[in-house]
Amino acid sequence: MGGGTEEGNRLSIEALKRADALAALTDGPMERSELMSSLDVSRTTIHRIVRGLEGHELLVEEGGELKLSTLGHTVAEEVSGYRRRVTMARRLRPFLETLSDHSTDFDIGLFHNATITESKPTNPYGPVARFMELLRDSETLRGFDTTTIAPIYVEDIRDEILGGMETDIVYLSAVVREIFEAYPEAVTEAVESGKLVLSTHDELPFGLAIFDDRVGIGGYDDTGLLSVFVDTDSPAAREWAFELYERYRAEADRKTVDSFETERV
Repeated sequence: MGGGTEEGNRLSIEALKRADALAALTDGPMERSELMSSLDVSRTTIHRIVRGLEGHELLVEEGGELKLSTLGHTVAEEVSGYRRRVTMARRLRPFLETLSDHSTDFDIGLFHNATITESKPTNPYGPVARFMELLRDSETLRGFDTTTIAPIYVEDIRDEILGGMETDIVYLSAVVREIFEAYPEAVTEAVESGKLVLSTHDELPFGLAIFDDRVGIGGYDDTGLLSVFVDTDSPAAREWAFELYERYRAEADRKTVDSFETERV
């Protein structure tokens, strides 16, 4: 068993090391000179690359052409996927670094074409502005923990959510109490109309906002400010977002006007 693991490790290292060659050969057989030109390497280097891939049975040479074996095609696909995920992880680093629980079911591949808006010294409220832009273009909002908003935007968001937008959000308990205490009449009217549904859950992993056409995830800094907002129109990401939202929504405690009044007392 140990030998198999060692052999597998060597194969993995060789495959990653020769990822560009595997990618080049994925489209079809090539002569050595063609592969050498494609990779822009010397004759000595191409000899070393071919020898290494042949040694792991990833490559065969037939009729003067190099082509991937069946194993080679499989490994090439896996290596390509790995490289894409690593690249995506690097792009999403600002969001990933805000996560406190890295066991959260989060597939970075779903956000490969996402718009990433970071808070910067010259524009600290950039992520909030992006959230507001999407909110104004949507007639509905679902999600959780989407409340940490810069002060200059609080009124805008309140007007949208309490002004008739169909909203169903899961917040931390303390946040819901603060919302009701600050705007008791507006919240009561919105909840009683059925346009606003508020629930509480005290273990939320990050911010999730599901708009009409896009899905966004938000990360917060140590002060609670939205520091990064990542959004996409990917159907796969939307499906994932609804599944995650519904999971937390099912565990949450839905609040009623009576429960708000009871808590105030």
